Amino acid sequence: MSVGERAVTSGKGSYPPPFSGRFFAPRYWPTWLGLGLLGLLALLPGGVRRRLGGAVGALAYRYHHKRRAIVATNLEWCFPELDGTAREALARDYFRLMAQSFFDYGVLWWASRRRLDKMLKLEGAEYLQAQVDAGRPVILLTSHTIGLDFGAAALTRHFPSVGLVKRARNPLFDWYMARGRTRFQGILYRREEGMRPVIRAIKQGHAFYYLPDEDLGPENSIFVPFFGVPTATIDALSRLARMSGAAVLPFATVYRPEEGDYVARIGEPLADFPSEKSEADTARMNRELEWMIREAPAQYMWSMRLFQTRPDGSPPPYAMKGKPGSGHRERPDSA
Repeated sequence: MSVGERAVTSGKGSYPPPFSGRFFAPRYWPTWLGLGLLGLLALLPGGVRRRLGGAVGALAYRYHHKRRAIVATNLEWCFPELDGTAREALARDYFRLMAQSFFDYGVLWWASRRRLDKMLKLEGAEYLQAQVDAGRPVILLTSHTIGLDFGAAALTRHFPSVGLVKRARNPLFDWYMARGRTRFQGILYRREEGMRPVIRAIKQGHAFYYLPDEDLGPENSIFVPFFGVPTATIDALSRLARMSGAAVLPFATVYRPEEGDYVARIGEPLADFPSEKSEADTARMNRELEWMIREAPAQYMWSMRLFQTRPDGSPPPYAMKGKPGSGHRERPDSA
């Protein structure tokens, strides 16, 4: 049996949404211009794209005060062992690498498969293949890093997969992103559709590309440690694994700017998972994510509001409109 081969029931998710003629209206012309620029960037040598991305990242760090403040708070809370100079260097690297990877999206969306196979590497495929051969469903546990879409493409070049998607505010960009994400063997469902279609796809042979590292509020979360900080965390992984009978495999994507490629690494299945205790499983999930993030810490999406929901109900540590008392404060006691 070849890599990724299994009896997969063909299916189509709710994405990409249908293309609309309204996308040609003047309000979308700036979006078309931006997409065209990404396409032109894809024609440039990788080294030129990286230099341009590095320059744009430096400007973003300097002038995007709101995002820089979010990044600074997250790094202060997650890496208290680092001094301010080291955290600032990490933040600068994050903005630089984020811009460089964004400039690669034109390649990801439009390049030939041969060119993509040079840019996208998949390691540890044998761990996933072993589950495929055994006929066992699979959940790939990953996180929001700058290479998440590149890792998904590396995966779907070889294995059918399913994922959840959040609508982008711009409908045209939403359509283009979804089109790129379903270019190969990937199917997508909107987050508001819930987990039922995802579980069905998992049982039909699609590996679930699962990103649980978002603060979705106290109604959808429990508080377990993340980098030593009590963090509102989605506790669905152990239930999903139990309901579907799936093996859970770590999945991390690392961008290598010197080589100009993205390496997606699949790890061995988590042993003795799930257990009988959902909270312990959720804490273990966060530890797995933390280990993967520490491999390339500047590549995690530190601009997300990771600690927006606090266990004591206090305002978030990020300055937010309509949230009295919100703003920077010291890291809480370790969990």
